[in-house]
Amino acid sequence: MKSLGLIVLTLFPLFAKANGYQLFEENGKKGIKNEQGQVIIPPSFEALGWSDGSFSVIGNVTGYRLAHYWGIINLKKEFVTKAEYETLVYAGGDNIIARKKLSPVAVKVGTLNLQGENKIPFAYDGIQISGLRAIVFNLVKGKFWYGLTDLQNNVLLPVSFKNIFSLGTLRFAVQNPQNKMALYNEQGRAVTDFSIDSISSFYKGYAIIYENLLQGLMDREGQVKLKPIYQSIKINDEGKIVVRLPSEWVWLTPKNEIVKKFMADNLQPLANGHQLVTRGDKIGVVDQDFKIVIPIRYQKLQPIANGFIATKNGKLGAITSHEKVIVPFTYDRLNAAGNLFEAFTTSIGWQLVDENNMVMTDKYYQSISKLREEGFLVTHRNYAGWLDNTGKEVVHCVYDSIISIKDNLVSVKFRGQYGIIDKNERWVVPPQVYPIQLINSTHYLVKQSEQSFLKTIEGQIIYFTPNKTSFEKNYWLEHLPNGSDRKISYQGIALPSAIQPQTENVQYVFKESEGFRGVQKDGKFGFVDAKGKLRIANRYDSIGDFHEGLAAIKLIGKWGFLNAQDKIAIHPNYEWVDLFRGGVCMAKQRGKFGMIDASGKPILEFRYDAINRLPNGGLEIIANQKKGRASAEGKIEIEPRFDYLREVENGRLIASQEGLFGVISMEGLSLIPIQYHGLHLDNSGKFFIGMINEKMKEVSID
Repeated sequence: MKSLGLIVLTLFPLFAKANGYQLFEENGKKGIKNEQGQVIIPPSFEALGWSDGSFSVIGNVTGYRLAHYWGIINLKKEFVTKAEYETLVYAGGDNIIARKKLSPVAVKVGTLNLQGENKIPFAYDGIQISGLRAIVFNLVKGKFWYGLTDLQNNVLLPVSFKNIFSLGTLRFAVQNPQNKMALYNEQGRAVTDFSIDSISSFYKGYAIIYENLLQGLMDREGQVKLKPIYQSIKINDEGKIVVRLPSEWVWLTPKNEIVKKFMADNLQPLANGHQLVTRGDKIGVVDQDFKIVIPIRYQKLQPIANGFIATKNGKLGAITSHEKVIVPFTYDRLNAAGNLFEAFTTSIGWQLVDENNMVMTDKYYQSISKLREEGFLVTHRNYAGWLDNTGKEVVHCVYDSIISIKDNLVSVKFRGQYGIIDKNERWVVPPQVYPIQLINSTHYLVKQSEQSFLKTIEGQIIYFTPNKTSFEKNYWLEHLPNGSDRKISYQGIALPSAIQPQTENVQYVFKESEGFRGVQKDGKFGFVDAKGKLRIANRYDSIGDFHEGLAAIKLIGKWGFLNAQDKIAIHPNYEWVDLFRGGVCMAKQRGKFGMIDASGKPILEFRYDAINRLPNGGLEIIANQKKGRASAEGKIEIEPRFDYLREVENGRLIASQEGLFGVISMEGLSLIPIQYHGLHLDNSGKFFIGMINEKMKEVSID
């Protein structure tokens, strides 16, 4: 430690002195001036400084480049070494890392001191300087292997380890071929055995160790101060240690009986009863008994049919539910598309591969997207085409865009015009200026100016209209300005509608409800029957549909109801009303919601901020941002006191208060205490799964 301190003190003035020098350039050549502007080294070099692009003068020397090779020169303009190195990088202290070509096929890395003397021989593929030690590595059969030496090339650890990391404070993490790590000191002696999955740098005298995705704490002597049972360990600037245990997941019966427990950051149920389990930044799969099905070692797992799209070391592949790799981890993006995969590689593009990783496409594409119909839309060199489900390019990438595909026909945009081709790329409808909508295998629509023309594939005009249209399998609809629809066959023949009211001078016609249609005339609303005869005069400001014999009407800004005999059933006293269902109706009065019956009698007080109908027919009532329940008839079942309420099964509800969850009955009785940070019903419907988040807490180490 004393010698390291001396080196730091000796180097400080050298760094300070380097600030007085600067590069300059003349005629494309580099030189150095001092702070007075005097030329110290004339502009004669391709570059000065170091091959990583940095510039510094260290101990009166720096690097230079001539004829594409690097050497060392001092400020007296003396060459310390020849220009014989491919790279030259200052690495701190008295050390320079150099790369040298030893033969036409061999390039190796070594170190020089500031006097140009070779300290670590040129025998390695890479060197990293860490204080008074060098981590050296070689590439053997496509894999890097690491060792440790001192700066005089005394071997401390042979080049036979999968990795070596400097942890600071004269300690190193050494990884064996089985991916386990041990702590070593600066003499190359093991401080621990190979039982650690990963280890952090030392801070405040401690390093965080990882085992089975949980964290513990170790000192420099390899003593475990905290066992690896924590989800998180933090050491603050004052040296205080704060820890958090993993979240606990509890399986509960509806009677609040604990069946089993499991520690994980997150659990996500799968359709087969298995669970996606997350610990730290890794994810895997466990079965119903928490036995590992897929080890917790992936960055992401996305369920697909019979397996997962998985992310590992930043690359995507596909695995079966039993972890057999079916698409290797070589892709940057991967999408499942039936029994094929859309696979993307950066800088190359998209291709289709099958479940055996056989490439199905003949080239790479800019984009691939699965169609609802058979096949894939693709683009190549900014042109669109179409692939079938085998990856064959049926429609070549020569079109501006593929608009739609119907049976054996494809509508396309080609050189700014629109047409239709068959799957042999023969023109069925030649390119034209106006947009084309392919309707089916026999008809298409041309939109020209303000008109739409329905044509046969042969070009015969069947119908034309300025109105909007929509198309069904056996007919199509012309949407008329008055709100009614005209039903027309693909032969252009008008088809009879269920109701064809004969109305004249009507601005708008509403859909039929209980034998009546609402109409608007001269700005007022009323009702006509199926024959168009006026049954309820146009005297209202607005209307709603008939439902259970009553229709909403609006007068002077308020809503009420009338019956089919044109009698006011409920006077207009409400700001908003819903339809009647089961003899009751939701309404709003003085800014609050309640319910009334068919006589207008309130059956649910007007004191709620909102009332929502639920799929089971019941009502969600909300007051002061709290939720409760009422029956469809307006009977209060649970007063609004919960932040969240959701019915799950057999009249039980998951409820939340102040961020915690539990289970209550439909009568509001507690079944499972509201104490869990998350709660859901498992796929079997038999158990509730509750999650308790552990809090961060400070611990002391003796």
